[in-house]
Amino acid sequence: MRDEATLSDLATFAHLEWVSRDVEPWADLITELHRSGALDTEAALWVLYLYNAYDDFGSAWTAYARWPTPRAWATAPDRTDAADLPIMTERRNLYAGKMLLRHASYTRYVGTGTQAEWLSSALDGPDRERNWNRMLAFTRQVWGVGRQASFEWTEFISKVLDWPLDAPDGCLWESSGPRESLQRLYGNPTPTRGWLEHHAEVCRAELYAAGVELKWVDFETVICDFNVMRKGRYYVGQHLAALRAEILSAPADDRPTLEAAWNVAIPAPWSGIAPGVDKALRGAYRRTGAILDPCRDAA
Repeated sequence: MRDEATLSDLATFAHLEWVSRDVEPWADLITELHRSGALDTEAALWVLYLYNAYDDFGSAWTAYARWPTPRAWATAPDRTDAADLPIMTERRNLYAGKMLLRHASYTRYVGTGTQAEWLSSALDGPDRERNWNRMLAFTRQVWGVGRQASFEWTEFISKVLDWPLDAPDGCLWESSGPRESLQRLYGNPTPTRGWLEHHAEVCRAELYAAGVELKWVDFETVICDFNVMRKGRYYVGQHLAALRAEILSAPADDRPTLEAAWNVAIPAPWSGIAPGVDKALRGAYRRTGAILDPCRDAA
């Protein structure tokens, strides 16, 4: 049975998360750094790889500033220091020094060529969806890269470099948060793969009808974030607040460049959001059923 009230809340949430650029601001930031010339293609690929590894932009940029290319890291006498940078829990499989195994695997695959040469070898003609699926499998060659990391890595390559990559679906069968959202919205505690794929299409169409047009990669993020908010662990603007704090943890000399890119990539008033996740806001929806707009509500 459809949960009409929750579907209405999802539409409200999706609109606010999209217009604030809270969906995937890390990709937006790296895209702007590349567009502005602050990062060339090789530097952009290295930064987005590092972000994908640490799931923390401050760690990614700190590593990039210290070792500006994969080869610079691979040949550096201090390369083991890369394991000491903060790693978010989403990449907990890389704790205890395993980050070094992932970096070493990546640099071996890149070899003496360029990152663009190695990664673009996964592309096979103009079929964007075929290319997406090939890139998912291709990136999982790197040690420690699983389903979620490969999906996000491919997403960032597509967004930052505008390569011919489009997800044909949301890869929801292997997911947890997006799957739970659909189960709640459409009332099925034991969904089949076919049921999930059909109702993902239905849900995305309903969001489109409500004025929120999302590609599969962004739809997957939005319904996952909505599920996390329902559990009391998320609010619109949380990604932005986290990224602002991560920018402040990057080397001080580079912060003006990062802040300039931030102010282009993120619209006002959201670009002025305070750095750091506000734990008091995370449970607001679960307690009250209200979808907060921190910028408006703080004004």
